[in-house]
Amino acid sequence: MALELKVPSMVCSGCVDKITQEITKNFPNSTVKIDLETKMVNVETEASQEAVSKVIAEAGHTVE
Repeated sequence: MALELKVPSMVCSGCVDKITQEITKNFPNSTVKIDLETKMVNVETEASQEAVSKVIAEAGHTVE
């Protein structure tokens, strides 16, 4: 399933790398594409939106 999440707390490429790393670590079959300019995280995954949002929050970021 394709998820689109707004993560307004992302400010740099380090944030992008951390979020990508945490999502792929927790959901290995996921594909992550992040647009830092729009602060959108697009994830192709079998995981629920709630599960992916939780992983992003645990990485220290807010999800809208």
